[in-house]
Amino acid sequence: ATILTKDGRRMSKSLGTGIDPMDLINQYGADATRFGLIWQAQGGQDIHWSEEHVNAGKKFANKIWNASRFALMKSEKTKIDLSKKPKAKTTEDKKILAALDKVSKNVSEKIDKYEFGQALHDLYEFFWHNFCDKYIESAKLQIADKKNPENTRAILLYTLSQSLKLLHPFMPHLTEEIWENMPVKNKKLLMVESWPR
Repeated sequence: ATILTKDGRRMSKSLGTGIDPMDLINQYGADATRFGLIWQAQGGQDIHWSEEHVNAGKKFANKIWNASRFALMKSEKTKIDLSKKPKAKTTEDKKILAALDKVSKNVSEKIDKYEFGQALHDLYEFFWHNFCDKYIESAKLQIADKKNPENTRAILLYTLSQSLKLLHPFMPHLTEEIWENMPVKNKKLLMVESWPR
């Protein structure tokens, strides 16, 4: 796709209509800048550049960071084995694991077809709404209830770890930083971990 200004003119350094990506990186961060560019790539059509999507990427990075901090704080003594998916013990557990399976499949298929913008939209929807808005809120209650706190912690960490893998191609710096703090057995760098199946 060709990147155009908001008013539809071609971005050009000589015409003075271009944007220096380093300015965006300095203001919002590299991952937010990548997010903003990929978010707007919705197929073959031209992109009418909008900086608001880079700002949305910064907010999303903050959401990922805060959700990760919560999951890690609640699971500080839990070590997880990523080769095994935890068993769902509540309706909320079942919903998040089913949603994770669905988004993993959809994102993988879209990346294979070079539909990066659509893949990122799917991930955003899953992480923000399914994981943060729904599962984290129910996990707080499940952990406080003390019926299956360890299982809830395992599902929190498992979902977070798989989400970080899916998000890594789009936001590599943030996800690698969080991954470094994950209590995962036999951990390697995130960029060489196996892709979710």
